[in-house]
Amino acid sequence: MKNFWVLLMFLIVVVFFYWFFENRKTKIINPLIKTDKIEEIKKEKNTGWLAKYNFENLRKRENIASEIKKIGKVLVVEEARKDSVDFESKAISFESNGKKISGMMNVPITPMSNKLPAIIMIRGFAESEGYFVGSGSWKAADELARNGFITISLDFLGFGLSDAESNDILEARFEKVISVLDLIESVKNLDIVDSEKIGIWAHSNGGQIAISVLEISGQNYPTVLWAPMTNPFPKSVLEMVDDQSEGSLKVRQKIEDFEKEYDSKLYSIDNFYDWIEAPILIHQGTDDVWCEVEWQQDLQKKLKKLGKEIILDIRQGNDHNLKQDWQSVMDQDIKFFKEKGLKILDKSKE
Repeated sequence: MKNFWVLLMFLIVVVFFYWFFENRKTKIINPLIKTDKIEEIKKEKNTGWLAKYNFENLRKRENIASEIKKIGKVLVVEEARKDSVDFESKAISFESNGKKISGMMNVPITPMSNKLPAIIMIRGFAESEGYFVGSGSWKAADELARNGFITISLDFLGFGLSDAESNDILEARFEKVISVLDLIESVKNLDIVDSEKIGIWAHSNGGQIAISVLEISGQNYPTVLWAPMTNPFPKSVLEMVDDQSEGSLKVRQKIEDFEKEYDSKLYSIDNFYDWIEAPILIHQGTDDVWCEVEWQQDLQKKLKKLGKEIILDIRQGNDHNLKQDWQSVMDQDIKFFKEKGLKILDKSKE
């Protein structure tokens, strides 16, 4: 009988240790582990080389200004313009993280003011084939320039005349936010720009980049978003690659591997809405096949709950590019920017 109880106790101990170590293998945090150990485990999961791109770390980063250089004409855009323009339009370049990024800058030819408000133009998704400097934002940039705003459209790494982007598909995505943050600092240094009057215009996936910039910077940059991709990361990527092509499978595998090493919540806009300190105007078409009205309504609800200023303009029968109401939407944007502090001062009254 005594041997039976000894054997039973031995089996209980064996089962306990087997359970304990199996739980640790599967990364189930045991209740016996102290809180500081839990935090240590969390830190270990977010210390890889992509950790520098999570929002908490980007918020600590010092954004670096560089010289904005005029590098030539925007030939394709000039050919596409139907009317003469009353602003100077040039291809430009600046640096971010030691890499050159190209873009287009429009500067109104006007005696109205020594310093003008500037709008950062952030395009959406684009294919590299057929891409030209200013793609995706030049029409809106032209209209804003006609109304007295300096506009700066960036091409991002790997596009236009820019240096190559990262070979890692997730880093290529994450570094776009840094590119915009550094561009803003560079624009503030321009003699012709009123550094207190910076706004953002963005389209589609550029909208997610713009929201990221607002969160990380915590600055009051009045922002207009056209059909923004507000579906959070990584859903925003996974739902765009729902086929079985080789490329889509690679993207899904990359994100699966990423989430084993990193907490994806630290890279997603929906976890940092409380950091936003800028007014936002969103336009969304009901016939958009890429971005959904419900996403924007959900975003509006969450931001309003946090006391943030957001306007949602739903356009019936409009597509992803809002071409059915294009001029009306642009007129609303110009009014919004001016009402939110990006006014153009009359030089004669200075």
